[in-house]
Amino acid sequence: MASPTPTTSPVRRRNHPMRDPDDEMTACKRATRGEAAMGERGAWRVRSRWILLAVTLVVLGACGGGGDDVTEPTTTTTAPTKNVTLPPTTTSTTGSGDETTTATTATTTTTEAVEEQDVDDEECVLVPNGTCSGSDFSGQDLAGAVIPGIDLTGANLEGAILDGALMVGADLTGANLAGVSMSNTNLAGATLADVRAPAAMFFHTDLSHTDLTRTDLTAAMMVEVDLKSANMTGAQTDGLIDRRSFWCSTIGSNGTLRNDSCQGGGED
Repeated sequence: MASPTPTTSPVRRRNHPMRDPDDEMTACKRATRGEAAMGERGAWRVRSRWILLAVTLVVLGACGGGGDDVTEPTTTTTAPTKNVTLPPTTTSTTGSGDETTTATTATTTTTEAVEEQDVDDEECVLVPNGTCSGSDFSGQDLAGAVIPGIDLTGANLEGAILDGALMVGADLTGANLAGVSMSNTNLAGATLADVRAPAAMFFHTDLSHTDLTRTDLTAAMMVEVDLKSANMTGAQTDGLIDRRSFWCSTIGSNGTLRNDSCQGGGED
């Protein structure tokens, strides 16, 4: 038997028409536009949902949320208050059209401290019967001063010049007269108790009726000094130089009465 001969079916080929490149480009553009339109519609839907959600939240907030209000406990802290006094201000308003200008001027008050003068610190004035107790006149030229009865107790007159001064009845108790110059000075009836007058110079000085008790006259010089009725009890006279002074009814430093000059005679 003869084997059957295979029969080959003829292959049908489809004839595809040739595509135009312009048609393909047009189709691509249409597809791209469609996708863009779909993207825009999707974005708009998302934005619409967010806007709707925001409006809903605002409405709920205005209405109190539609639920029960829950009040959380709050802690109130009160800050300390401080009173501040502001200086007075002057406000002036100037109207020009619709514009208003306000100027504020601060007033500054300045208080000057007024020092009270201390009477004790005032400079002493040397006048008759004045009071200059404890004052400092050291080294000053007081020649010719007319100050009878003045109070100079405890004053410092060291090195001062009192030549020709009128000091009748003055009180110089405890004063410092070290190195003082008393030429032709009138101290009749004055009080010079406990005075320090070392190296003092007395020339033609009137010391009659004076109180010179416990006076320090160490190395002092007395030339023709009137010591009539003076009291020199307890005075320190070491190195005292005396030339022709008048001693009559005078109580010496040792408490004895001296009348060496009562007859007009002097003691060299």
